[in-house]
Amino acid sequence: MSWMIDRYQALRSLLRRGHLEDEVAEELEFHLAMRAEEYVAQGMTPEEARAEALRRFGSMDAYRKQTHQIDEDMARERRRTEIWDMVRRETRQALRSLARSPSFAVVAVLTLALGLGATTALYSVVDAVVLRPLPYDAPEQLVWLDSAVPGVAPDARWGLSEAGYLHFAREARGLASVGAFEVDNGSFATSDGALRVDVATVTASVMDVLRARPALGSLITPETDTPDARRVAVLGYDFWVRQYGADSRVLGTSVRLDDEPTEIIGVMARGLELPDDTVDVWMPLRLDPASRPVNVHGLSAIGRLKDGTSLGQAQAEITAMSARFPELFPSAYGESFMRETGFNTWVTPLAKHVVGDVDRVLWILLGSVALVLLIACANVANLFLVRSEARRRELAVRSALGAARGDLAWHALTESLLLCLVAYGLGLLLAHGALRLLVTLEPSGLPRLEEVGLGWHGAVVAAVLCVMAGVVFGLFPLARTGADVAALRESGRGLSASRRRNLMRGGMVVGQVGLAVVLLAAAGLMLRSYWTLHAVDPGLKPENVLTFDIVLPRTRYTNYDEVNRFHRELVSRLEALPGVTGVGAGSRLPLRDFGGCAGLSAEGVTPKGGLPPCLPVVGTAPGYFRALGIPLLQGRELTWEDLDRKADGVVVTKALAERMWPGEDALGKGIRGQGNGPPYYHVIGVAGDLRAHGLDKPPAEAVFFPLAPAAKDLPLWGPRRAVSVAVRTATTRPESLTPDVRRILSELDATVPLANVQTMERAVAKSPSVARATFTLFLLGIAGSMALLLSAVGLYGVIAFIVGQRRGEMGIRMALGARAAQVAGMVVLQSLRFTTLGIVLGLVGALAMGQVMSALLFEVSASDPLVLAAVCGVLVMLAMLAAYGPARRAARVDPAEVLRSE
Repeated sequence: MSWMIDRYQALRSLLRRGHLEDEVAEELEFHLAMRAEEYVAQGMTPEEARAEALRRFGSMDAYRKQTHQIDEDMARERRRTEIWDMVRRETRQALRSLARSPSFAVVAVLTLALGLGATTALYSVVDAVVLRPLPYDAPEQLVWLDSAVPGVAPDARWGLSEAGYLHFAREARGLASVGAFEVDNGSFATSDGALRVDVATVTASVMDVLRARPALGSLITPETDTPDARRVAVLGYDFWVRQYGADSRVLGTSVRLDDEPTEIIGVMARGLELPDDTVDVWMPLRLDPASRPVNVHGLSAIGRLKDGTSLGQAQAEITAMSARFPELFPSAYGESFMRETGFNTWVTPLAKHVVGDVDRVLWILLGSVALVLLIACANVANLFLVRSEARRRELAVRSALGAARGDLAWHALTESLLLCLVAYGLGLLLAHGALRLLVTLEPSGLPRLEEVGLGWHGAVVAAVLCVMAGVVFGLFPLARTGADVAALRESGRGLSASRRRNLMRGGMVVGQVGLAVVLLAAAGLMLRSYWTLHAVDPGLKPENVLTFDIVLPRTRYTNYDEVNRFHRELVSRLEALPGVTGVGAGSRLPLRDFGGCAGLSAEGVTPKGGLPPCLPVVGTAPGYFRALGIPLLQGRELTWEDLDRKADGVVVTKALAERMWPGEDALGKGIRGQGNGPPYYHVIGVAGDLRAHGLDKPPAEAVFFPLAPAAKDLPLWGPRRAVSVAVRTATTRPESLTPDVRRILSELDATVPLANVQTMERAVAKSPSVARATFTLFLLGIAGSMALLLSAVGLYGVIAFIVGQRRGEMGIRMALGARAAQVAGMVVLQSLRFTTLGIVLGLVGALAMGQVMSALLFEVSASDPLVLAAVCGVLVMLAMLAAYGPARRAARVDPAEVLRSE
């Protein structure tokens, strides 16, 4: 009885400490008196003797304080030793106790580890993407500037124009600095050929906005950011390490970037990138402040608020400055343009711009896995309740022998915390593996993916959850320990669980089933949404198509003829490859990069409101529609012969034709870029409904122009040096053509890099709508499956325990004439009762969850009856399956054996 000995020693120690100071005072007084007697014997008076003794002896208070401090130190050391001894002893006892119940320990650890691992992994994603600040100095001051044009489309956003950016950079008082940049692909010459790199051309002020620092050399400065400055570049840190092995001798060397000599002046600090993009090479943008203002919004812009300036104040100032554009730049911004487009410049927190609406998805997913953790905790709590029932007599004996509730609680806590500690370690391993898998999958649209990982934030959250669970598991079963002393006066049958505990176990199972309904309904809604989305016809045939991008160096390909000559030769050689059935090239590919727009005018059509539509404009080479499998409802596409004779034919989508010329034949109609002069290009073909912007978006309105202008008075938007190529093959593995494509490009021009090689099917899968639905469905499906499994285990465990408790009752029923089928039905009915209550509660939660998820669904009602009915059916079948084993055992009870035992 080690606990009784511990209590006796602690009480004795406290009693001794109460008399210690008195004993020390008596001991000191005794020595003082002895010394005074010696002095009296030498002839001093008693008063003189005592004074001399005090002087020789020293400060009595100092001795008392020193003795008291020694006593306190010894007491603390004794308490520390006693506590550690108790911890070691209780830990050994808990380990022995758990070793005698390995099945209980393994099931509890695995169940809790699954819940902890899933919750920790999702929290780590939310922490990295939403909660953690951006990796810049004072990130709360950073803002994103773009142009809202609700007159074009409700959510339409453009970048800044050069004139607008320069105006804000000079005049905005609420912004400490404003920077602009563009990101594109570039060709970087190496000894092994051309390498495709991500190039950011930035103003020098971007360095100030981001508070960038060089790891080596210098950064872009105002002196290098002028139109007549020498061509220089700063390498990204990762690119420097990858390409040059972190060799500092790279400074001052000249490389050929886009086939132009460029001097390397520095290396960017490690980890510093643009908010939306990784950068291999940084170059100055070199804007010309004296250039004529143009209403072209191609610049991305970021700014830093001045100290003391709020976001609202900055927005008010930028709004007022934008309203003056017609006055400041009348040749680019007319009053009608401002009025009809609703043009304004918005200032948005940079963190909000980077995260977008993905935070809603992540919070929903985190809430879902938190529900899984609750189900897991309910399962483990039920296991502890069952275990406490099995140990009820042991606890009653301990209480009868004098063990206080605290002693019993400490023993139970040690056992539960030990289990939770093991589950914590296993959960962290599961979370680490899940996060590595997530990063490997590279879900499209998930920002800051490179920052996702299991850090100390996630580990601390998991530890807190683990400790809370351990305390609840340890103390919850002991809520009514005092009443268990009555068990010593009862026989074996009196040791059955109380009605209250049965209700507790049943209530937890009902809660588990309810939470499972919520998660399964959420996963079902996403599954229906996913199927509905995939059933949408994209307007093309992505099967067996390989796509890739190329960028022709500006210095080597200066005009339309040189650019078109290269494209024609490339298409010709690719078409000659075995198994190739079609090749096409265009400035944009559907579902990949179909953004941007240009103002267009149609012959004889007056736009509503006087504002010409701003639509995607795609330059295409012959074979574009055949290679992508885009059907032409009318007419045809251009041929190389048409390009040779400068034909003015274009292809429009069906959606645009119906908008521009409703009820009319679009063939032969004229269309041109706004302000390009009176001649028109003429429609020679109408493509079918093409969902180029996303499967969840309406069919695109777009115009497909030729790669080269038909005549001098029919200009286009410059030579298409950057194009995407689509190669349709007869093989089901189009990626096998990649080596041949690389060889052909190298033979045509070794300075042209091959980039973004992927199949069109993968491009469709990575499109934002499909990728988001896939990512959400994947995680919700896992959460729903775990909830279903844990609910089944919990339901089975409770029904099995109840059958074990009521074994005597069932034997008596059968002895009195009840059939085995009736007894089994009683067990199944008990299971269905729990499940029905859980389903009713869960349906309420599922309806609320559906409303929260409504923004993520595609053409599916948040209260879809088919999904809810399917979930209820699955759980009813689950309840019957969970009851099958206990029902069979109940039906096989031997009445004679039960009566003998009673």
